[in-house]
Amino acid sequence: MNLTPVVLPITNGTTFYNKYRLMRPIGRGSFGEVWLAQDQAVNHEYAIKVLNAGIGIDQRLREAQVGHAFSHNNLVRVHQADVATDGKVVIAMDYFPDGSITTLANPGNFLPLPIALRIIIDMLQGLEHLHLHNFFHNDVKPQNILRGPQGQAKLADYGIVGVSTNGAAVQPSSWYVLHAAPETVAGNGIEARTDVFQTGLTLFRLLVGLGTLEAKFSAIGGAAYADALANGSLITRADFPPFIPNAVCRAVMTSIDPNPTKRFQSSLDMRRALEKLSFSGHWTVDATGMLSGEDARNTYRFEHTSAAGSNASFAAFKTNKVSGRETRISQFTSKNLRGCLENRI
Repeated sequence: MNLTPVVLPITNGTTFYNKYRLMRPIGRGSFGEVWLAQDQAVNHEYAIKVLNAGIGIDQRLREAQVGHAFSHNNLVRVHQADVATDGKVVIAMDYFPDGSITTLANPGNFLPLPIALRIIIDMLQGLEHLHLHNFFHNDVKPQNILRGPQGQAKLADYGIVGVSTNGAAVQPSSWYVLHAAPETVAGNGIEARTDVFQTGLTLFRLLVGLGTLEAKFSAIGGAAYADALANGSLITRADFPPFIPNAVCRAVMTSIDPNPTKRFQSSLDMRRALEKLSFSGHWTVDATGMLSGEDARNTYRFEHTSAAGSNASFAAFKTNKVSGRETRISQFTSKNLRGCLENRI
């Protein structure tokens, strides 16, 4: 007699436990798949994560146990988990139709400053709750921050969470290479300050470009990337656009200092520092691919016109939000400029 469990197919219409009917895939990775599913018993939609076999069932169930242990406005809640007959672990979580915060990126692939800061402040509150109970998330990145029904940021994915008995560092099962703190790579484990480090890199990507770190990694390779993070040379002030305020840049650089004692010492410290930041306006990229600015009273745009030879003209404009009247900003308007205009902006 063949006692090998029958492998259950995973497709639209597949039903687990005569309850969760899979509707469509919404995510995929080395761990398995995530599906939107209908709970036919209570007529409610959940995100169902189906974890492949390959590691022990207890280890795969730990993600569900962590996600079920807390009820917090900035953490994704896990409602139920079970083991299918073929060994797959099936986890039912909150479903958020707006997806991750990466959907908020503008055509320049970054998020406007106020939105980015609000997201990180929200997410840090979720981290605070985890750290209070000696859990270290260990996988903070833009894709793992979801958009809640009130627009709040919700930290998701507890697959490689570290659990400590007393808040001391613990060894992780694995880590996300792009965001790994130097001490983690060196074998010293994960703790609250490694989550702060990952949060700083996440904020950097939101402000500068979601693909910026991937590009650096591809350009210099894994070993050089890890070395640059360890010696603090991977990211400098020059990597930030000039319209990001210095105080914001300093907050990011503090959070990713290679020396853990020089970082924010907790998620609470980082959140309080970000909440104190103030700025008069911000810039984004509009649907045409042009930079556009905004403050309390006006919106801003500029025009770059090529002229004969290497000459060019540059004109800046502001539009009053109340009257809708646009005027030229003379002190930032010039004609017959020579050389590289981009270096003058």
